[in-house]
Amino acid sequence: MSKKKILFITWSFSLGGGAEKILENISNGLSDEYDIDVLEINHRGIGESNTRKVNVLKPIFKNLENSSFFNKIKWKLFLFFPKLFRYLVTSKKYDYEIAFNYLYPVYLLSNDVKTISWNHGTIYNLKNHKFSRIRQGKKLKYVNKIISISEKTSESIKEIYPEYDKKMELVYNGYDFQNIHTKSLEDVNIKFEEDSLIYLGRIEETKGIKRLLEVFKNVVEKIPDKKLYLLGKGDLEEYVSKFVVDNHLEKNVFMLGYVDNPYPYIKKASYVVLLSEAEGFPTVLVEALALGKGFISTPVGGTKELYNNQKCGFISDDNEEICNYLIEELSKKKEDRFINSEVCQKYVDKYSLDKQIVSIKKIINEL
Repeated sequence: MSKKKILFITWSFSLGGGAEKILENISNGLSDEYDIDVLEINHRGIGESNTRKVNVLKPIFKNLENSSFFNKIKWKLFLFFPKLFRYLVTSKKYDYEIAFNYLYPVYLLSNDVKTISWNHGTIYNLKNHKFSRIRQGKKLKYVNKIISISEKTSESIKEIYPEYDKKMELVYNGYDFQNIHTKSLEDVNIKFEEDSLIYLGRIEETKGIKRLLEVFKNVVEKIPDKKLYLLGKGDLEEYVSKFVVDNHLEKNVFMLGYVDNPYPYIKKASYVVLLSEAEGFPTVLVEALALGKGFISTPVGGTKELYNNQKCGFISDDNEEICNYLIEELSKKKEDRFINSEVCQKYVDKYSLDKQIVSIKKIINEL
């Protein structure tokens, strides 16, 4: 008996970020029962995995951020005729189609198969974009299920589209903790000082990079020997380099670029710092907790579902509060700090990949 076919549609499957890791884990986990294709709208080629068990189709765009005249024209055409671009890539018939996030992936869903809209972050921004809000709402009318990855995401969808409440399902992201622990044992081939801070993600404005640098500069004024390691690539790399030089932080801030295996770095650090403007359910924070490391974050996405009443993380939207917390905690001996490694590791057990795959298969089978 041939396997049923699933098409995942995502913005990008080549950025090396948290959402891409989650999609890879899900698709690999489903590949024993389903034939899976992945269609990415925009191929970036920053962090591509070699452990995928699925077929990645030709992308609709390559490096859309390259603002060439051709890309601009093609993008405008895509906005008006998204289905045309989808069928130029694949006309294959699928049993199920899953839009892996809202807006553009949803526009590419077929109307004559079972479909799911899988939301990886809050959608409050649609309040200020009437056209997108209406267009998205019309597409959601025809999907069979709407999945959210956190309570915060669920709340935002119910607020914007209360009429679709009965279609909603909450499925937390799943993580392969055994793989995380195994990879964390690999050697890091650079000098990486313990009791440091680490940021993992795109080096971009929305990820709070400028804010992080300002906070850390104030931390260094009080504790001059502390280090911050930035793992990732993005548009603000030149800004970071200039900030480091201008503020004499050459011995404190280090950009390591994109790293395929970040887990040895997380394991050596004391805290993961994420001061984003928006997140869904931050993968890097779950990975940090799995390795017994606490986090400092802004109150975005599902962070409040992870911090465990400050036993595993500190959440604030105030730079001074964040700075004071870091100075206070980093000044203590490790054994006297507020965050406990064993508590953190036990707390994230509920976010296992196995549990997520069971939930997904159940939803698909009930469509």
